[in-house]
Amino acid sequence: MGTEIKDSGERTVFSTGAKRDMHQGKGRMDLAPWAAIIRISQHCEQGAIKYGEHNVDKGIVLHSLLDSGIRHLAKYMDGMDDEPHLVAAAWNILWAIQMELKHPELIDIPSREGKKTAAFEPVESEENR
Repeated sequence: MGTEIKDSGERTVFSTGAKRDMHQGKGRMDLAPWAAIIRISQHCEQGAIKYGEHNVDKGIVLHSLLDSGIRHLAKYMDGMDDEPHLVAAAWNILWAIQMELKHPELIDIPSREGKKTAAFEPVESEENR
């Protein structure tokens, strides 16, 4: 871990006169849907109890995550309430995006071969995190 403060060379100057390194391209975490993210994190907690912590980090092929996500969404749309289907659908889709970004070797959808991945742009480098 470096101790150097990264610098893009570009600045945002606030009305107070304060300055910060530029923000564009880093993502806007202040605009994220935090209530939904908290609910997804609770689903993660339940999964960790059932399967063990970081089980999904080992890697799951995309077709499995997408199949489950679509099935949960269909059950939600059909009015089923035996499980939190909308949350489970979102969890699966988010993890499909994570696999696409971090484990492109797990993309096993034939129609996706050679296509651009998650959001059509690479994740910003460590500098922007």
